[in-house]
Amino acid sequence: MIHLKLLRLAVAAAAAVAAAPAAAATAQPTLEGRALLPADASAPAPFPAIRDTKPAPASDARQPVGGFSALLDAPGKDTFWAMPDNGFGSKANSASFLLRVYRVRVDFERRAGDESGVAILESVTLRDPDRKVPFTLVTEGTAERLLTGGDFDLESFRVDRRGDLWFGEEFGPFLLHTDSTGKLLEAPIALPGVQSPDNPFLGAGTANLKRSNGFEGMAISPDGERLYPVLEGPVAGDDPTVRRVAEFDIARSRYTGRRWEYKVADASLLVSDFTALSKERFVALERDNFEGTAARHKKAFVTTIDRPGGVLPKREVLDLLNVADPARISEPANPGDVGVGDPFAMPYQTIEAVLPTRGDRLALVNDTNFGSRGRNPGTDDPSDFIEVRVPGLRDAGDEDEDEQDGDDGHGKKDKDKKEKGRGKKDKEKGSGGRHSRATTLSIIGDTPYGDEQVRQFPLLVADVDRQPDVRGVVHLGDVKSGSSTCTDERFRSVLGLFNTFDDPFVLTPGDNDWTDCHRANNGAFLPTERLAKVREVFYTRPGRTLGGRPMKVETQASDPRFRRYVENQRFETGGAVIATVHVVGSKNGLLPWFGAAETAEQRNTRLAEVAERDAANLAWIDAAFDRARDSRARGVVLAMQADTFAAGPAGFERVLERIASRAAAFDGPVLLLQGDTHKYRTDQPLPNVTRIVVEGETAAEWLRLRIDDDLPGLFSWTREAVPGLS
Repeated sequence: MIHLKLLRLAVAAAAAVAAAPAAAATAQPTLEGRALLPADASAPAPFPAIRDTKPAPASDARQPVGGFSALLDAPGKDTFWAMPDNGFGSKANSASFLLRVYRVRVDFERRAGDESGVAILESVTLRDPDRKVPFTLVTEGTAERLLTGGDFDLESFRVDRRGDLWFGEEFGPFLLHTDSTGKLLEAPIALPGVQSPDNPFLGAGTANLKRSNGFEGMAISPDGERLYPVLEGPVAGDDPTVRRVAEFDIARSRYTGRRWEYKVADASLLVSDFTALSKERFVALERDNFEGTAARHKKAFVTTIDRPGGVLPKREVLDLLNVADPARISEPANPGDVGVGDPFAMPYQTIEAVLPTRGDRLALVNDTNFGSRGRNPGTDDPSDFIEVRVPGLRDAGDEDEDEQDGDDGHGKKDKDKKEKGRGKKDKEKGSGGRHSRATTLSIIGDTPYGDEQVRQFPLLVADVDRQPDVRGVVHLGDVKSGSSTCTDERFRSVLGLFNTFDDPFVLTPGDNDWTDCHRANNGAFLPTERLAKVREVFYTRPGRTLGGRPMKVETQASDPRFRRYVENQRFETGGAVIATVHVVGSKNGLLPWFGAAETAEQRNTRLAEVAERDAANLAWIDAAFDRARDSRARGVVLAMQADTFAAGPAGFERVLERIASRAAAFDGPVLLLQGDTHKYRTDQPLPNVTRIVVEGETAAEWLRLRIDDDLPGLFSWTREAVPGLS
């Protein structure tokens, strides 16, 4: 499998070079993956879901699954949380339809002929055993009080930084707050001043929102502290093209009073989803109410939330009725199909779920409405999962903002909170948040060493990639042995191996990678020239990792004082701040270059480099602890190549003093990851510092590091042997 992936990389690179003169012609959004869940897919349930019926418990009962109104990332490759709405379309006819969220694995067809499909892995069913809902439920009188489509119409779904679930719905419109198991934690939260005709508290009052115009879309801020629910349609008295965007404070469980206006081009258009790209930028879906050949408007826009009270700016990024499919992924078509082939289209009446995935890609799925026939007038619609590459999705403004604010794809820095001293620890999440407070990283170092390990490395990649809990790989430096050449070709070859990992890949340099390149058998390079090449090859996009799904990280290069230090990177996940620090072996680079032949000029260059890098590293260590303090992270992880305790402190004195002083003052565990000496060990060399030296000079082992905010010590780890190599 890995060899096939390497072959695809090579083919893709060659194709990119060949297509360079026609780059302008490839700017159209392109279909990159597709998988279908059949219209009749179902899952086990305590009672069947049948239109216009009440719940009737039965053995071996099943509930229909699709379609979906919300899509979130979940642990595991191409695995998502997908949420249906209230069922059959109205409060009256959906009383037996359970309100649920499904975890699904989507095997996308990514080129013509691939097998594809959608597997239902598990479900979370909403319930109210503690009687938080103040009105009568469909299942009133039962212990669990399972919630159904006769109670609420769920249309949007997010996970906060604690792992709690938040749902936007349309009957109120209300916000519903549950724990991770689906148990309601508080009474439904109404939007002040807005009521739909299905609101149970309406009484003799007058509704000012049309039926089914409630919270269709709802974003969560990247720090997991704010919700931004959006009304699908207009409130009576508003401009009919305005869709209100509200702000909700999760910690205080109340609306902040801040509000924005999102405008559509025509009063008949609806806002069907809303999700975060970065701290201030969001993706909005708009749709008309038509399907098949009559569909005219199924589009995605990027918008920016800044000062409250104004009309949000927006720019179109995707027309779902005109998506290029040059690879013919969507074919073959069935007789009567609409929008299959090149161009591909999503001609469904309701497309209500969008999720930013990796880079400039969006995942989307439709709501089938259990009977819509947008794809084919003679066949009920399936749930059509697609992934689309959208050029310009993250434009220059997005990149600048995210590098400044530290979007890592797992947790992001909230600058405003930091300035107010109220930042809080983040948790692992993608756009909209993840379902777990824990994350797992693969830690490796001092590999691949020599041709044999280069040949074995794909087995290491395959073993890490098949672990569903692993969310990233951290390499502790030395991407080659100390006796091999430091050529550009070797660097680029190793880069190709690293990019075959499915997950984000974070690298900190080692001494073999540049400091020791002065050796004759390395090519007798000037080390500072090789360091510049390492930065050029492995850090082409500052603030972005390597790997199959690059994530955004904070980089020290954003500090004007240390613009060269792209390799010092930081991100947050699982309740910890993780920082790579460019500390290398060979006494932190102090060993003479070219031995006794080192010139005075070379010596001065060497000492100046060490002094400058030392200053940058000390500042970066401080920044990691400052960030942990300001965001209230429970722990800090520092990752570096050098084993700073192997041969005495010479060259490492200042770094060790800084780590010791900051760790002693930090109210939480500190983990120090190191390589260099190749033999696994753990110890506690400094107060409040646990150190792990990873096994090196091998492709047969990696370290599984789990960071779990629910663990008393935050960190746990195990050594993992690679099958076929151990």
